[in-house]
Amino acid sequence: MHDGGVWSPDRGAGIEVLARGRSLPPAHPADAAELRPDAGAGPFTDMRVQVDLSAVVHTVPCAVPSGSYCDGFAVVDDSGATIAVDTYAYLGPKPACRARWAEGARVASLRGVWQQRTAGAAALSVVALSSCDDLDGPAPAQGSPAPPSSEVRQLVGGWVPGRLVSVHGVVVARWRSSSGAFGFAMQDPDGATASGVRVVRSRSSRTPASAPEIGDWVRVTARTGRDAEHLLEL
Repeated sequence: MHDGGVWSPDRGAGIEVLARGRSLPPAHPADAAELRPDAGAGPFTDMRVQVDLSAVVHTVPCAVPSGSYCDGFAVVDDSGATIAVDTYAYLGPKPACRARWAEGARVASLRGVWQQRTAGAAALSVVALSSCDDLDGPAPAQGSPAPPSSEVRQLVGGWVPGRLVSVHGVVVARWRSSSGAFGFAMQDPDGATASGVRVVRSRSSRTPASAPEIGDWVRVTARTGRDAEHLLEL
């Protein structure tokens, strides 16, 4: 059967893990001004970013509010520039490493996925930690390179809501719950501009699928979301 590529998949919705332990795409080197909380969506949305800085953690007031809960903290550099850091998106409610972001802790490096989220009526731009080591930790270990692909970039550039599509990519962050719901961010291997997308499976989904791991090289067949976000829904 002929595979029509991104826009004409020859298969039903699902996730195929084609290889494990692939190298992550290079993180976009950013500065604090580029990652400010009101920056809005840009060319590196849903992609890995990294910033080296001299900064301090502030937990009050809450930088990433979620109702009566707080899903993160602020990093403020020596110039006063602020980055909102989301700890909940991929690490969950009580990560074992949360002592790392105690009030007043110094921060020299920060990595994560640059995402947009809603905080009440306002949009908020955040760096979502994908692992505990994204805050002042060692860089992810390098694996074997993933095959060249620009399918995520093709998808994002030609986004059509409500369409079944199929794309290859490297998983760069993921969350999962005991309910069967999960989500992850995936990118083209080269880390080029506008080559990141998020995937989500709700607990009510009838599509049989399991959450992949960071570093997996996957093929995802799913439907594009109907709102402004670049979200694939299983």
